[in-house]
Amino acid sequence: MTLNLPLLLVSALFFLALASAFYLAAWIVAAAAVRFGRFPHVGNKRVLLTALILPPLLAAVPTVSGATLKHSHAAQALEHHSTACGQLFTGLAAAWKFTGSGASADNLLGVLVNGSAWLLVGSGLFLVLRLVRATLALENGLTPFLQPPSPRLSRSLGRVGQALPLDAGRFHECAVPATYSSVLGLRRLRCVLSHEFVASATDEELDAVVAHEASHIRAGDVWITLLVSALGCLFFLLRPVHLLARRWREEAELTCDDAAVRATSQPLALAAAILRASGMPVALPGRRRALPAVAMSFTNESACSVTKRVERLMVQAQNASLTDAPEATLKVWGGWLTTLLLAAVGVAAMSSPQLICYAHCSLEAVAHLLP
Repeated sequence: MTLNLPLLLVSALFFLALASAFYLAAWIVAAAAVRFGRFPHVGNKRVLLTALILPPLLAAVPTVSGATLKHSHAAQALEHHSTACGQLFTGLAAAWKFTGSGASADNLLGVLVNGSAWLLVGSGLFLVLRLVRATLALENGLTPFLQPPSPRLSRSLGRVGQALPLDAGRFHECAVPATYSSVLGLRRLRCVLSHEFVASATDEELDAVVAHEASHIRAGDVWITLLVSALGCLFFLLRPVHLLARRWREEAELTCDDAAVRATSQPLALAAAILRASGMPVALPGRRRALPAVAMSFTNESACSVTKRVERLMVQAQNASLTDAPEATLKVWGGWLTTLLLAAVGVAAMSSPQLICYAHCSLEAVAHLLP
């Protein structure tokens, strides 16, 4: 193993550029698959999750192999690979060529561009850590206040359990607003339901919510949502990541809505429960610090808009139409511009012979690990 220092110092830009190109392609493929494939919602979830996970993995292979691996089967191959590594992004890596020459415009450009790329990657990793910390803080903060199910909730668990397998031991009540009735936790999954909601909802509404949350637990949506949100934090400048992540969370909610309707045969009861919960406050009383926006998907059901969920449930009962809320124009175009610029660099890198060399190194490393 040989460390290629110049490439290591530009690897953040290399990784972001390749990930941007792959995410752009993944978004196009996933959008077409969901739009024309006519998959059920669970199929959409799998397509979207693959489109979210695969691009950074593909981008990491040539990045890591280019920075750390070398040919070892022949001296001439070793010389070729060392030359190829040193030439990749030579203009951007000029500040770290260690030729002994003085500072130049190229050196300054290399410092600014590569330093900015590492800053973006570092900022994304910081947001990921903040997300995990906020999620654990929420879990730890609510644990002392969790109470076992009330008789009313216990009866609902019994009714739903006859139609949908569930673990009643994971359901708890807590004095939180109804909007925060959700599945949460990383070390131990729990479904936390609001005392206020349990007391005010009808039996049909309560059964629908229990079935919906039980479906989240069965699907492992909390851990997957953490992964999806972490990717959104790491690639916070890339518009396709946000679109794919938002669509995955939406499909997760709609999939559990479908499961709840199948278990209870009461789509209007679930719609009424969603409206009842959405009409209550969303701020936890007594919290000293607000959760970061990226953590909100863990603590409420806002990943898919109330309007869309309720109108979709009305479709199942009365053939209504669906609507989507528009987004800020500056945010949308800014994300697309960043994605296209980085993707252009990624496409340029993929057209170079050096990348083929790195891919060959990766296959060699895998072959050496296999028996």
